[in-house]
Amino acid sequence: MITLIIPAWKEQLDDKLLNLVALSDRTGPLRVLFVSSERVDIPAVLSARGIAVEFLPEEQRRGKAKAINEAMKQVETPLVIFHDANTVLQPDSIVRLCEPFSDPSIGGVAGEKRVQTDASHPGALEGYYWKYESARKRRDANFYSVIGGAGELFAIRTELFQPLPEDCILDDLELSWQVIQKGYRIAYAPDAVTTEAPSGSLGEEAARRIRIASGAYQFLERHSLRSIFRVSFRYGLQFLLRKWLRWFIWPFLLHVPLLWFGMQHYFPNAGRVFTSFLGAYLGLSLLGGLLSVLRVRVGWLGIPFYFLFLQYCQLRGWWRYQFGNSSVLWEKSDRSRNALR
Repeated sequence: MITLIIPAWKEQLDDKLLNLVALSDRTGPLRVLFVSSERVDIPAVLSARGIAVEFLPEEQRRGKAKAINEAMKQVETPLVIFHDANTVLQPDSIVRLCEPFSDPSIGGVAGEKRVQTDASHPGALEGYYWKYESARKRRDANFYSVIGGAGELFAIRTELFQPLPEDCILDDLELSWQVIQKGYRIAYAPDAVTTEAPSGSLGEEAARRIRIASGAYQFLERHSLRSIFRVSFRYGLQFLLRKWLRWFIWPFLLHVPLLWFGMQHYFPNAGRVFTSFLGAYLGLSLLGGLLSVLRVRVGWLGIPFYFLFLQYCQLRGWWRYQFGNSSVLWEKSDRSRNALR
């Protein structure tokens, strides 16, 4: 028996239940806990196939961390999977996600998130980003451990769970850190796939990215880089290269061009070369962004633009966290309307 926890505030659950029906013939006994503001009719075929669905009422929206804490009080199975209601599990995802637990050193398993889009959709750049993240997860797992599982599909050993701080913004990163703290590693299951519709616009994607960024700085305030290295040097090295540098160095390097412009008088040759490079990069970025907005296939032109977009969101997230405007509540995006039919 495995428990699947799905926080689902104001989500349309009929499609999620149909998704559970579709994977029921390839999944063993499964207990599904919806932390939800609503109840829906449960298809009879689910209980016939060994899938028990329960609803834990949530009358007030208090954030995902609180929903997870309440659901975990009901979990008695050795493994628990955290999953989002607005994503679609592939038929054998549950089985594939649990296979790495046969290794006793594995305390968590990160699934594979894919964004369902095509090259001309505004969310195509988001899809490229997640392909990049998947490649990094594979390399991280081969070196030592995945840094953090994505909340869309992430499993841990139940015994490793500790109640999350109720103001926790990045619950998936906090859960991952719990696994590492106790001396376990996080594996990567690329065949355990869940798909999600893309953000409908750059504005929606920016809101999500800014919130994630503010959660990153909250995590670093509570878990210093030194304390991470104390627990595991190899994980600390991965965290430094994969997270810390990205959160602190790249966004603030955007100020380097201003310094160069101010120093051109003293280093004219270097200044001209740098200015030419910067102009070319910004030109490609603007072109990629414009083509994306116009729903034109962008290909590699979208990479320079999306990189600058991520750094902008990271800076906004830092500002939001520093000045106390962060919230544990996700700014909901109706991704269902963006799904490809």
